[in-house]
Amino acid sequence: MAKSIIAKNVDSMPRNEWLALRRKGIGGSDCAAACGLSRWKSPLQLFVEKTSSVKIETDNERMEWGKRLEPIIRSTFVEKSGLAVVECPIMFAFKEYPYMIANVDGIVSEKDGSKSLLEIKTVGEFSAADWDDGLPLEYYLQIQHYLAVTDLKKAYCAVLIGGNKFSHQVVERDNETIDTITALEYNFWNNHVLKGIPPAVSDKDSELLNSLYPKSNSATAILPTEADEIINEYLEIKALEEELKKQKALAENKLKSILGDNEGGQSAAGYSVNWKSVNSNRLDTTRLKAEHPEIIEQYSIQATSRRFSITPPKSQTQNNQSR
Repeated sequence: MAKSIIAKNVDSMPRNEWLALRRKGIGGSDCAAACGLSRWKSPLQLFVEKTSSVKIETDNERMEWGKRLEPIIRSTFVEKSGLAVVECPIMFAFKEYPYMIANVDGIVSEKDGSKSLLEIKTVGEFSAADWDDGLPLEYYLQIQHYLAVTDLKKAYCAVLIGGNKFSHQVVERDNETIDTITALEYNFWNNHVLKGIPPAVSDKDSELLNSLYPKSNSATAILPTEADEIINEYLEIKALEEELKKQKALAENKLKSILGDNEGGQSAAGYSVNWKSVNSNRLDTTRLKAEHPEIIEQYSIQATSRRFSITPPKSQTQNNQSR
């Protein structure tokens, strides 16, 4: 690990301090988002996490069980691979780019005395297909980020899928990918985080924007000139969406008319079409309001949300009405 430096021993560090330390750099799990290649997190969301006190991501039960299962998965890897592994409660940082940091799950001792990395993952059964052709992209980039920081040549990824399927695979160092990662992370950190310039908004940012701006004030903003182009794009897509909804409903209704009373059908090409009866219990809120309004009052809470809409200019509305 000649090119990396030991940033800090995090073995007994309180979690809030560890999170504060992680905000000072780009970790392996941040890599795909910083590069704009994550399916789950946008560069803008990562920017907010690194530059503000807004907490976007919280620990959940899945993450908790991932931590609890990590020692078991590590010991299973040792048993299956025959290689020795030691835990590594150290945060590493790249000497040349100290904002590139790494917390690894283990250091592997190879038969020839060299060292490799171990990355541990737990995923649900619904994500099993993501692993059919190797590592999902986000995890591949994470491991290449770690190899860049630690200057090692190889890593192992041990994964437990659905709580009962264990496997591990070798990930070799990919210098071309590392060069790309390094350049993209340099741009994200130096041209966005350090300068306080947010990356462009993306389709993944709906929840983030709702969190950042939960309530509206009474002011009316003067929008920039490019807003009209975006508005026209939005209205065109909305019109197309409504037309596609109609076409979808028509195709669905044609199939329903063919099925009639039948619960399902099989097409010549092998498609299964189902139109099943489903029973569900629903609360009759109309009757409840009429017969027990005090219960509605007792258990009602006020919720605030923001409704997005676009109103055409008055001149356009008047022209439409006059036609």
